[in-house]
Amino acid sequence: MIFLDSRSRDRRTAMRWAALVTLTACGAIAVPSTALAAPATTGAATGRTAVDGKTVATGREGGAAQAVAAGKTGVAGKTGVAGKTGGDGKTGSTSKTGAAGKTGSADRTDSGGGKAGSGGTAGSVDRAGTAGTSGSGGKAGSAGSAARAGADGSAGSDGSAAGANATVHGKAGDAKADDSVAADATGRSHARSGGAGKSKAADRQTVAKKIRGADSGSTVSTGGAKAGDAAADTTNTKAAGKAGAADQAGVTGKGADKSSAGGVGALASASPASTAGVQSCAETSLIDVSAAWAESSIPDNTSTKLEVTISRTDTCGAATGLGYTITLPTGLLKYSGTPESTCDTFNITAMNGSTTLTVANAQLADTVASCVIKFPVGGSSSGQYPFTAAEFTSVAGVTAAQSTQTLTITTATPRVMALFVPSSIAANGSATLGISVGRTDQNASAVSSGLGFTLTLPTGLVVGSGSVTSSCGGTFTGAAGAGAVSVSSASLTGASATCGIEVPVTSAVPGSYSLSNASVTNATGVQPELASMCAEHGPEETCAPTLTVQKLTQTISFPQPANWSISKQTVTVTASATSGLAIMWDTNTPLVCTVAAGVVTLVTTGTCEITADQVGNSAYQTAPQVSRSFTVSGPVPAPASVVATAGVSQVRAQWQAPGDVTGVTGYTAIASPGQARCTTQSAADLSCVMGGTAGVTYTVTVITNTALGDSAAAGPSNEATPTAPPISAAPPETDLLLTTDKGRITTAVPSQDIVVIGTGFMPYSTARIVIYSIPIELGTAITDGVGSFSKPVKVPANLAVGGHQLVASGIDPSGNPHNMKMAIRVRGSGDSLAVTGPPIMAMLLLGIATVLAGGTLLLASRRRA
Repeated sequence: MIFLDSRSRDRRTAMRWAALVTLTACGAIAVPSTALAAPATTGAATGRTAVDGKTVATGREGGAAQAVAAGKTGVAGKTGVAGKTGGDGKTGSTSKTGAAGKTGSADRTDSGGGKAGSGGTAGSVDRAGTAGTSGSGGKAGSAGSAARAGADGSAGSDGSAAGANATVHGKAGDAKADDSVAADATGRSHARSGGAGKSKAADRQTVAKKIRGADSGSTVSTGGAKAGDAAADTTNTKAAGKAGAADQAGVTGKGADKSSAGGVGALASASPASTAGVQSCAETSLIDVSAAWAESSIPDNTSTKLEVTISRTDTCGAATGLGYTITLPTGLLKYSGTPESTCDTFNITAMNGSTTLTVANAQLADTVASCVIKFPVGGSSSGQYPFTAAEFTSVAGVTAAQSTQTLTITTATPRVMALFVPSSIAANGSATLGISVGRTDQNASAVSSGLGFTLTLPTGLVVGSGSVTSSCGGTFTGAAGAGAVSVSSASLTGASATCGIEVPVTSAVPGSYSLSNASVTNATGVQPELASMCAEHGPEETCAPTLTVQKLTQTISFPQPANWSISKQTVTVTASATSGLAIMWDTNTPLVCTVAAGVVTLVTTGTCEITADQVGNSAYQTAPQVSRSFTVSGPVPAPASVVATAGVSQVRAQWQAPGDVTGVTGYTAIASPGQARCTTQSAADLSCVMGGTAGVTYTVTVITNTALGDSAAAGPSNEATPTAPPISAAPPETDLLLTTDKGRITTAVPSQDIVVIGTGFMPYSTARIVIYSIPIELGTAITDGVGSFSKPVKVPANLAVGGHQLVASGIDPSGNPHNMKMAIRVRGSGDSLAVTGPPIMAMLLLGIATVLAGGTLLLASRRRA
């Protein structure tokens, strides 16, 4: 930068303009017409202020901020191209101030013969004098003082240091090029133009106070001074500005004071037309931080976003090192989730459940006006939560510009949940359906009232017997056998309030019964979340309240069969199921035995194993199988030499014992035809008597009885034909009384039909029925298996009137004579019919009743008379 007194400035300005016009006319350089205007004698261009003849190029002009010198010959520097800063030389290549950064050959800096440098460069990395001088051996003072216009260089008058030091710490592009001049004689600024000329936020704050136009003052620009901000005096002046889109940091040397005299030079003002493509800006510290809620109202225990915005109105240059700490209103917390950010860089400290949110080292990139960081925030208690500027408990590089933003947390709708305990029962068993109504609001003063709903049970599941308990208040409806339950006018009070209802349920039909949210209808003030009570044990979608009704269990009772001899041939086994369902039989040893419908056929000796199964049905589970085994032994030896002997109404059987009587418990003799048989009870008892029908010829077989079974039949015997019992001339003596189907009778009439009943005779034997005085046979009877008979007979038509004996003669079970009788009196045809004892009594009672009735009528007639 060239500083001239008023006289030298006027001369040099005239010379520069003349040279510029000449060069322009010759086509040496192209200068816009607007650049040809004569400058003001004060040297004040746009953004320049002249004080005591010094010119300061510090302004921003249309974003290009280029100070163009009017010529090359004898002028104070070459004209910058596309962002070059003329005046006192070019700046380095990174900020595109010039390819070589030459200060200009033989361009005199001041009139005292001091050169700004002969062919000196400002460094290829755009160092503004750091680690280098403004020229090789260049003098900045009027008396040849050795002060450098570089790092730690000083400019003095008459070769003496004026005490105004200029420290340059700049970064242009990738290299540092901070430009600063100490205010009031000594000072440092750190206006860094980082990353292709972008200034970092930490140094963007305007440190320089606006110069008040005083003597011996200093101008401090941090990253680019605004036009008209600075007023240079006679001591130090700094030209700094961003050049073009690359944000060049201009490099300035120090000039002589007002006593300097030398070559003529002039600085032309930069107009918008002459600075196209070149920018220069001054950064501002007006960066605000504010917060707002993404939603103004949320339910308790949910979250919304607290959107914190960092913003500025001046977007020139990057702003770095920004930060703040927020202390959330009491009752609010950082919820889970990663904060979202549009800021370039940032460090966030915000733990889940924390009440503080800290952001550090946030950055606004060049031209970026704002960025937002969004934090998930929520609370568990209903109420109002205002967010004010006081919540910003600390800030860095920003100013809290907060208006009150209120978050309203409402009581979340109470939830209806359900669970079956136990979750599995047998058919017709009972489980408890637990219904819970709860809310999550931690506000103890909050009240939820008028709650109600209907819960419909799955088809097949009903309310069981037993009492229902409820802590929800209101009214419960759901009688035993009902398929739904209802609640109305329930209420919740207090923090995290919950109430419960326990309902017994049952089902006779096995199956799986599940509830879903659709099971809840007519919901008032509640919402169904039926899976919530069990979701912690599994995914909620697979956690619907489910009751499994199992089929009824059943068991089989199968008594142990005895061991049998193969001689038994078939045996019957029995078993039963508690369900009452039929048993299915099978054998595991088909070579030894087979079975069908409980009848086991013995095939050969060995172990016979029979199984009993019951497969169940829609109500019963399959019963556990039961098996039983028994031994099939060899055949039982049969007796020998069976002989049959006929008798009166009987057949006697005799036989010889088998060779081996081990285990023999007796014998059984069987007559054929018919059903007559007799048994003995020991191996030594070798005969028995059985009944026989007179006149029927029989043969007899005999089997040996043992605990293992019976032997094969021995025989048959010879034929034997029993005879009928004899009829005696007189009634036999006996105390055994016959009877009839009408009881014992005492009278009868000729040709009367009577059914005679006798007992105690030999089974399957013949009995004769005779009426005495003169024996007349009325018929014969064959006794049944217990020795009884019932035989219709007719009183002879010619039977004499008078007393008679009706007799039945046969044998008893031992084969001895067996007689029974009944005395009757036969009346003539004019006599009344024979009656039994009970009818006579009935007639007697009827006669008495008739007499009494007649007396009653007589007494009544007398009273009427």
